[in-house]
Amino acid sequence: MLYDSTKTLLQGILRTLETADDAAWDGQIESCNQALYEMHQMSAPSYKPYKTDRSDAKWPARVPDSEKLIRAMPHVKSMASAIRRRDQATALVSGRAALAAM
Repeated sequence: MLYDSTKTLLQGILRTLETADDAAWDGQIESCNQALYEMHQMSAPSYKPYKTDRSDAKWPARVPDSEKLIRAMPHVKSMASAIRRRDQATALVSGRAALAAM
């Protein structure tokens, strides 16, 4: 599931940040952007123009964990910003907060 892979991606970013390798900063920015994109896609409602068996099919369907994703996104944005500034401490705090929200 995409939710699990996004969570694994965030865990990988945190592991890399903990090693404090200066060469990996640019790659982590791209990974944060990818995680944000995936989170945004999963939290957006998906409309189905066709009929389904469910009586509430006219309402948007969401990923079951979308509320968690919505709460975690600001932390991932903060982590990406901290990575751009090469602020390791803030990036780690924000990343851990994002994982806790998920």
